[in-house]
Amino acid sequence: MDNQTLWELVRKAWTKINKLYQPVVDPFLQELSLDWRIMGLLLAVLTFEPEDTTPGHLTVRGPYTSPEEYLKRLELATEKGMLNGTGENRFRLTAKGRQIAQDFIRLARQAMDTGNPLFVPDTSQLAEYMRRLVFTSVESPPPPDKWSIKLSMKLLPEEKDSLSYIEQTFSCMGAYRDDSHLAAWQSSGLSATALETLTLVWRDEASSLDQLYEKLSYRGYTRQVYADAIAELRDRKYLSGALSALRLTHEGQRFRQRVEDTTNKYFFAPWACLDVQERKSLAGLLTQLWDNLP
Repeated sequence: MDNQTLWELVRKAWTKINKLYQPVVDPFLQELSLDWRIMGLLLAVLTFEPEDTTPGHLTVRGPYTSPEEYLKRLELATEKGMLNGTGENRFRLTAKGRQIAQDFIRLARQAMDTGNPLFVPDTSQLAEYMRRLVFTSVESPPPPDKWSIKLSMKLLPEEKDSLSYIEQTFSCMGAYRDDSHLAAWQSSGLSATALETLTLVWRDEASSLDQLYEKLSYRGYTRQVYADAIAELRDRKYLSGALSALRLTHEGQRFRQRVEDTTNKYFFAPWACLDVQERKSLAGLLTQLWDNLP
């Protein structure tokens, strides 16, 4: 069983697990007039403790969103009484914000564990495989740095033999993939907006400045920022064509594929901790979980 297939099985199961708790947490968020972005922000602030949270912290893992957009969300959470400003653009959870974050985690985990379709031995075995992947990843030599996965590990439940523990290990591995992806391209000196622009063209999801801005305006950047990103990519000969008809060059294709290959190289290196039989067993358990989740 190859690494990419195993990771796709993790992602498929992860998607279904998330659907277990949405019917429980959606009313919780609606009652508090919160959207998922602000809820995700509160969870991020929780993991940054004991440090204060700044827009700079948030852009480490999510460099594609503008610091101004992150600051806007932090200030909105402050207006709602969930954060306190502790200095210029620095924030901490209030008692109210901490309680909301903890209640959200508790409700989500209760829903996951109640809806777990696996028998106890299978849950324990799957949790053990995923625990090994997480801890081998965080203990592996750089690159990448382990910033995102270490933050995600702070939310691992104490109860290991549970679906909520398995779900958080999935989240940890998703964080490690973010670490791997950042390490794969940031040394090139390309800006984050240019890399995301290139990625959308590479995936055939956009072929003009108008389409790019329509898809990415939620990032908080102006249209001009993406025009500048296109100019940056043209200077490197990664893109060609008019603003209304962007085309990936051969060099752009090679660079973006190299980013993908390097990401996979870093991300999958720790998966060697599982032997052939364990990979087969892991694939079977992930498939069983996906098949039996509603």
